Amino acid sequence: MSGELFTTPTRRFHLTRRGKILQSTTERYLRDDLGYGTVLLPTKTNTTIAGDATELVPRTIENIDMLYNLVDGGSIVIVDTNVLLHHMDVLEYVRSDDGIHNSIAAAVVIPQTALEECRNRSLVMYRRVTDLIRSSSTGKQKRAFVVFADLHHVDTQFIDEGMMNGEDAKINDENDARLRKVAEYYGRAVHNHHRESNPGEDKMEVVFLTDDAASRKLAMEEQPDRTLYYTPRSMREHVTILQKEDPNLNLLDMVAQFNAQTNVSQSIDYFPPHIPSSQLSLGLKTNAYYQGTFRSDRDTYNSGYVTVRGGNEERVAVVIRGDQNVNRAVDGDIVAIELFGVEKWLSSSDGKEETKTKETTGIAADTAEPSVKDMDNVDEELVDECGALRRPTGQIVGIIRRNFHKNYCGSIWSVDVAADDSDKHPNDIIVAKHETEHADGITSTVVFFSIDPRIPPVLLRTTQRERLLGMRILVSMDSWPSDSEFPLGHYVKTLGVAGTKDTETEVLLQEFRIPCEPFPAKVLACLPSADYKIELEPGRTDLRHLPILSIDPPGCKDIDDALHCIELENGNWQVGVHIADVTHYVEAGSAIDLEAANRSTSTYLVNKRLDMLPALLTTDLCSLKGNVDRFAFSVLWEVTPEADIVHVEFKKTVIHSIAALTYQQAQSLIDKPDKDCKNDIQAGAVKRLASLARKFRSRRINAGALTLASPEVKFVLDSESLNPTDVQAYTLYEANAVVEEFMLLANVTVAKKILRHYPTLSILRRHPAPNRSMFDTLIQKAKTQGVPICIDDSKKLADSLDNAGKSFSDPYLDQLLRILSTRCMSPAQYFCSGEYQARDWHHYGLAAPVYTHFTSPIRRYADVCVHRLLAAAIGVAPLPVFLSSKSYLHDLAANMNRRHRAAQLAGRASVQLHTLIFFSGDDQGEGGGVKEEDAYVLDVETSDNTEPSFSVMVPRYGIEGRVRLSHIATDDPCLVRDQESFSLYYKDTKSGNVQASVAVFDKVRVRIWVKKSRDHRVLILDLLEPKVLAKPEVVSSSKSKTKKQKTN
Repeated sequence: MSGELFTTPTRRFHLTRRGKILQSTTERYLRDDLGYGTVLLPTKTNTTIAGDATELVPRTIENIDMLYNLVDGGSIVIVDTNVLLHHMDVLEYVRSDDGIHNSIAAAVVIPQTALEECRNRSLVMYRRVTDLIRSSSTGKQKRAFVVFADLHHVDTQFIDEGMMNGEDAKINDENDARLRKVAEYYGRAVHNHHRESNPGEDKMEVVFLTDDAASRKLAMEEQPDRTLYYTPRSMREHVTILQKEDPNLNLLDMVAQFNAQTNVSQSIDYFPPHIPSSQLSLGLKTNAYYQGTFRSDRDTYNSGYVTVRGGNEERVAVVIRGDQNVNRAVDGDIVAIELFGVEKWLSSSDGKEETKTKETTGIAADTAEPSVKDMDNVDEELVDECGALRRPTGQIVGIIRRNFHKNYCGSIWSVDVAADDSDKHPNDIIVAKHETEHADGITSTVVFFSIDPRIPPVLLRTTQRERLLGMRILVSMDSWPSDSEFPLGHYVKTLGVAGTKDTETEVLLQEFRIPCEPFPAKVLACLPSADYKIELEPGRTDLRHLPILSIDPPGCKDIDDALHCIELENGNWQVGVHIADVTHYVEAGSAIDLEAANRSTSTYLVNKRLDMLPALLTTDLCSLKGNVDRFAFSVLWEVTPEADIVHVEFKKTVIHSIAALTYQQAQSLIDKPDKDCKNDIQAGAVKRLASLARKFRSRRINAGALTLASPEVKFVLDSESLNPTDVQAYTLYEANAVVEEFMLLANVTVAKKILRHYPTLSILRRHPAPNRSMFDTLIQKAKTQGVPICIDDSKKLADSLDNAGKSFSDPYLDQLLRILSTRCMSPAQYFCSGEYQARDWHHYGLAAPVYTHFTSPIRRYADVCVHRLLAAAIGVAPLPVFLSSKSYLHDLAANMNRRHRAAQLAGRASVQLHTLIFFSGDDQGEGGGVKEEDAYVLDVETSDNTEPSFSVMVPRYGIEGRVRLSHIATDDPCLVRDQESFSLYYKDTKSGNVQASVAVFDKVRVRIWVKKSRDHRVLILDLLEPKVLAKPEVVSSSKSKTKKQKTN
């Protein structure tokens, strides 16, 4: 090759909004030495702390012989943009028999035109393509992915002045023509080489893959009549051919769908059409439409909200309700909406979701669901012309960018033909309508239901229906045409058998979008070297001489914090809270920092922990373990023995913890007699800390801080199977409260410091005062026990709860009332101080004017940001540029709120899963099975014409659910419902005397067991006492079980 350079001009004409025509000219350099593309080839493997890293170098395929050697007798496939956008699952698939060869072709050519268009339309898919190119070149993945620079290749230029007027449609036509030119280039080269060298052998096949029927038609018309250089095919056509050659390929299920498989004569539009992109662009510029991200409501896919920017740049949430108004949008889609007139807006109280009675039995919730305002830091209401607060409503008129790159987890639903009408499920109706066999005799349409209720049912076309029944699978959405009632999608992979622990754990991680992939090499490359040593650095204070110690749960490995307390010469005490200096290892803006910002928090499941940071930091270098030097960020107070703060300072330090105590060990030191502690450094420190903590806590309580409760329990797991063998309540010691008190003090102290220096850029944590309407029902229930509750402020609520606890004869009712009070409050949220007035920074539960998170940077990214703010405030490090942007901080806080909530829900789902295993009574539930326990009534169904029932809390296991009295008819004349007292009465038929009753806060006896149906398991609560209201067969089986136990 000569290696010469050429240039070619590209002229485009654009029509401005004022009607002027502008010409732009772009000059592109062309080369004649690019051959048949470039592949990445491994050269050597380097061993680093991050593991084995293979170095890749690009290699040009200079001639046709090199291309034949690369393909090695297989075929070549040239892909277009839509294949990269919609068929990555097919391209990534490898044969299951050897696991190393590409199934779609021996070599896949990715033209630069398609790659750049993919990057412009979906950065997520572009990253998948580039990762695929790299991964196929390393290790055993001997798949050839060739990148072809068609835009700079002298032999693949396409210049048509008729397509240069700048319209999107014409540009797409030009790109399609370029891609066909690439296919022709490869096809002609293979044809000529075959004719000259191997005319008697089969010619290597060159295929152009595109789902664009018009482009396939042009591909046939543009080639000579007698010489077909390449074959244009759709992905489904190509995969069908491959599957006929190899029935075990199982690739057809992964092919994306774009058209509803319905009879044309019966085809109807279920939804209004989306507005074309050109009209959307104009409408967005003129504020006829607004752009935002659609977020589905928690328990449904056909209602939600879109956050948009108003005329004053303030963010507001617009309510979208109903199938027609949601108009095929899926949670996470970027959409264009049209606002309804003010007359269609909702009033402040109208349309708000009422607190739903828990229909299924499961783990009790801690708090109320956070509102849109709390989660995303946006307004939910606007002031209308009359000065009233209204919630704006609207409809989705177009989809700007789909969120289809995510995979969804769930199962294929099958109709249970043996079930009677009373046991029919609503999903059965959907399946009966849409499940069908196709004319090809190979595939059938089935209905997939995601475990995430925000996702609509998905219609899949599959060849393996019977094999997928009873399995948990991953599915990707492809399209949602207006003539399809539900979106179309394709199968991605099988996770495992539904109901098994490992499978369901993976399912819940998928459901809540918990990042669980291994840390990528670029993140691990940010870690210190293997021989890294901690030594005193300039600017750090050496505190290794202080008796610092940590107090944590048994087995804790990610130790964020440590404490010390010593006596000073003036009689005061020095107290230190020392927090792992994570930012020393996590440089702002680095790959590890971006990964931590995305993950935002560590997630704790019953049987595993998913870390925000790599293990080298989480459990080693950043963990303040005993008897090793560690870098810390320290807050040091001088206090009097009466807990009056004299002085505070903040320092970057190096510390040496003398002990890593458990709560129980620390408690034993607190309880140790003073006379035995004279020469015990640890006991002296812990006792002084406990003394101060009592005083600090007393002041907080007097200021209105709430003492709330949680129904949380813990599992005892088998050492080998990790299955639950027992369930226990958490044991809380005074030592727990000691640590908590100093963490709160540190967080408040740091919040004040960063606010003084960065009043509009601080990351804080607010807990809004509860809405009175959220407490109304609880206040009425408490009145039935003669207990008044006042919520005018946190102090009055705290006093009400304390007084109520003293009046209850049953001590658990005090805890139950605090649990229910917690549920009437929204969870605390992160926010940027510049987005709220100072009066809205308040933390209601802690009665603190300002609060932040500083003490757990190993597992919370908010704390990492606060460390950087504090470091800048004390002048030891500059503030990262991105932390100076309020817009960035808004998005960061919103992501932290979503991730934090998702981690909480995933943790609860893990507890729910292990609860099911424990009560299932099979070989997975050692020590479990059917149990009989005391429960407390939380709510009673008192509405007429409804099934008699009530919800209960089972303290022993921390579960909540509904007890159904289905054997009592809804219109039974002996049944009396009393709405005012939240109670049910059952009278004797003859005398009219009350035989039994159930009222809120009553103690009852229930049986807990697991009902298995199809591939589902459900926890059931049956009433045992009062016996009059219980099902006779339940009472009878309970007696039989008791007799059997006595006999044994």
